[in-house]
Amino acid sequence: FDVELSVDTDDAYFGEGCTFYTDADGKGRLIEITWLEQTGFIYDSKTLEKLEEFKYTTTPENRNQGWGITYDASKQEFIVSDGTQYLYFWDRDTLAEKRKVTVTRFDGREQKQLNELEYMDGLVCCNIWHRDDIICVDPVTGKSVREYDMSSLWPANQRGNGENVLNGIALGKDHVLLTGKRWDRMYKVVFPDWPSLLLASR
Repeated sequence: FDVELSVDTDDAYFGEGCTFYTDADGKGRLIEITWLEQTGFIYDSKTLEKLEEFKYTTTPENRNQGWGITYDASKQEFIVSDGTQYLYFWDRDTLAEKRKVTVTRFDGREQKQLNELEYMDGLVCCNIWHRDDIICVDPVTGKSVREYDMSSLWPANQRGNGENVLNGIALGKDHVLLTGKRWDRMYKVVFPDWPSLLLASR
């Protein structure tokens, strides 16, 4: 996994979630959101040229933060987290908020600290900040339908710092990639109890 191309985010911004999508003209794009600045950017996915800058809001009581973002191509919408219990759904073309859902666990309690997101096989998979849990939720109801404990992947007591948390999820053609903040490694994983996952990604 060598770096082929990179671009720095301006020092005025704390870059957070980023995801690939195809725009209305069929062109590959990357969209990035920022932590506290309520500002996002759209890039050409091949050159990383910045094409657009935009403003957004999430949860006002949480300072309209931006944490994770993923894309549902079937509905042409972005799904955004902000560290609360909410997931926000934005229209691909207008970036307008379409709706939001409250995420709940198996036991019915609301789950805050939703961080990194990846849309996989019709579900929004979220990691929980400062936890090694990944939960996959129904985007309509917000209810968790799959939950995974990834603490054995790279035990927290071997990472050297309490902030070196699991927070990277990416779906490949025959595996899922997991990594974390300041991790020097990535893991290819499969979920044996989810046979339709990799079929859906092909």
